[in-house]
Amino acid sequence: MNKFFRVSAIALALFAGASFAADNVAYNINQLPQLRQEPQHATVSERVTSRFTRSHYRQFDLNDDFSKKIFARYLNMLDYNHNVLLASDVAQFKDRETTLDDELKSGQLDTAYALFNLAQKTSLRTLRICTFFAEIPDDLRR
Repeated sequence: MNKFFRVSAIALALFAGASFAADNVAYNINQLPQLRQEPQHATVSERVTSRFTRSHYRQFDLNDDFSKKIFARYLNMLDYNHNVLLASDVAQFKDRETTLDDELKSGQLDTAYALFNLAQKTSLRTLRICTFFAEIPDDLRR
């Protein structure tokens, strides 16, 4: 019985490992799903924003200064090690960093969705470059 259990556990591990094997599929940037705001997101954003500004245990003003902090944290969340987005990518959204508070209040989260989609495209582009260089064989005799 003990031997049967070991053999079945090894077989299960082998089959499970094969199911997690990486596919050799090349994805196109145009095939990436574009995250878009759905109608219920506007209502949720308005309600959550009003709830936090009125009832949070730590009172705060949702103004341009706080909007800059939200923008910085969102960028840090999307690109934690600062190796996905380029400085030019961040610069094109820099003028919108003070409008996040207004977008949260109105429920129109265009900046957040556009920044997420850009980070996703740039991440895929970086992954393609890395896999291209990883496939080049090393010539250690040079």
